[in-house]
Amino acid sequence: MHLLAALLLAASGIASALDCKCSPSDPFPVASVCYPHEPNYNPAACTAVLSNWTRSAFHAADPVSVDDPAWSNNSCNPIYPNGTSITGNVHAGQQGCSIGNYPVYVINATEVEHIQAGLRFAKEWNLRLNIKNTGHGADRSINHGSLSIWTHYLKRVELGRGGDVTLMAATLGAGVQDGEMFAALAKHNAMAVGGANMDVGVVGWATGGGHGLATGTYGMGADNIIEAEIVTPAGDLVTANACQHEDLLWAIRGGGGGTYGVIVSVTVKAYPMPNLTLISLSLSARNRTTDHDWYRVVAHAHRYLADLQDNGIHGYYVMGGLPLAMNGALLLYDAKNETAERLLRPFRNFLKEHDTIISSTVEPAMTSPWYDIVQAMPVTESVGTTQGASASRFIPRRAVDDDIELFADTLETIMSRQGSPDGVSSPSISGTMTGSSLQVDNALHPAWRDSVVHLIVSQGWNQSLPSALAEQVIHNMTYEKGYALRQLAPDTGCYVNEANSYEPDWQSSLFGSHYSRLLAVKSKYDPDGLLWCRHCVGSEARVEQKDGRLCPAFV
Repeated sequence: MHLLAALLLAASGIASALDCKCSPSDPFPVASVCYPHEPNYNPAACTAVLSNWTRSAFHAADPVSVDDPAWSNNSCNPIYPNGTSITGNVHAGQQGCSIGNYPVYVINATEVEHIQAGLRFAKEWNLRLNIKNTGHGADRSINHGSLSIWTHYLKRVELGRGGDVTLMAATLGAGVQDGEMFAALAKHNAMAVGGANMDVGVVGWATGGGHGLATGTYGMGADNIIEAEIVTPAGDLVTANACQHEDLLWAIRGGGGGTYGVIVSVTVKAYPMPNLTLISLSLSARNRTTDHDWYRVVAHAHRYLADLQDNGIHGYYVMGGLPLAMNGALLLYDAKNETAERLLRPFRNFLKEHDTIISSTVEPAMTSPWYDIVQAMPVTESVGTTQGASASRFIPRRAVDDDIELFADTLETIMSRQGSPDGVSSPSISGTMTGSSLQVDNALHPAWRDSVVHLIVSQGWNQSLPSALAEQVIHNMTYEKGYALRQLAPDTGCYVNEANSYEPDWQSSLFGSHYSRLLAVKSKYDPDGLLWCRHCVGSEARVEQKDGRLCPAFV
């Protein structure tokens, strides 16, 4: 049956049981197999769901699931035989399974025509739309009562070469994930920038900005997009590049990809396979070190980390408060022998001067082809079981050059457990030092270019925590820890793909000075507001009601 005809029958309610397996009143989320009162109850299938629920790949491969079930309103999480959910809700079995915020219909888009039909159908019937590939950006991959266009199986990967072997480009379907791109290009001894998680979709990652292992050296994900095929909300397939629809290309290079149209494919820069030197970074507080002294050493260390970035050494770290420690990996590409040792020497000397406060290790661990190191990196993830709150900010060079005491005070403030009830994890920090200072004319947040680190502080809990206490933690994170970060760097912002879902003044924080221009592009290509996602450009025009309906903000 033609896709559009099937949708029309479903909408009118006259599709036969054979043609329409579910309706808005009775769809089955993937974990419904765990609930004895559901018609598709299956204990064996439930065991499989429970064993895979913590893997992002499981949610990516499902048409509607996302890796943070809080955005589905925890409406149908898998449960154990005693009725307790994997997320810690002891009453889940009694409460039962419902569709929650999951889409009620899904188009498995494997051709451009599927996307066009879905857009036209949604526009004709005034339906809420959703766009999903993997569901990593959970808050922007799920919409209550929606028709979802699932781009996951648009898996095209093609590598093209110019006359110069160093001039290469890869064309990627909208469903291609990082690991798939890396593996396909490695067969040709090539690489392209991608994220740090192999299951992340390249398109969503890159259009939001995109940081990863190679972006400090080769440019951000957004910087590397050179062309895109996009189906506009009007249903037209257009090519956006430097010669046509230039405004649309500019917008999707950092301004998000799911609000101006549905991306079918992108073409990105590709590079000869480099060698990568991996440098281990480990700092820990001595037994009698106070929080005050620790955070001052850490703050000063960022001056040296900034200098290392200026010289081509980028990386990531995580920092915990119990115990006081900072661990990470630094990355140096195609370096000559002894280059790493020479560049690290000032940082090591600084750490040695403070060895009564901290113990430290900063050592090159290995040098290998980039893809070999990517494959060797351990997969450490656990999704789908906890809820969380975070606050983030780009920390500019000024903060580590001129405001080092304020920076140290801010670190101490955001890592404090004050105001955190029992059952909530201690704050932890992740630091991204893989921003690119390369100036490119695109919609990437300008603060990336001057950022020493993008800091994210986060806390987590499970559903056993009373909702009132969870709301208290979210408020504390947003308006106390987040406020401290905004005071430290008031004129920067935060990375759209990793921002607090309740970020104040989100238009400025997520998009900076580009927002008005992005809104003009949105208005040009989607004047009726067909495409909507949380904190995406133009989303302020509509408000999500308590019952899930999406309504005009001003009536």
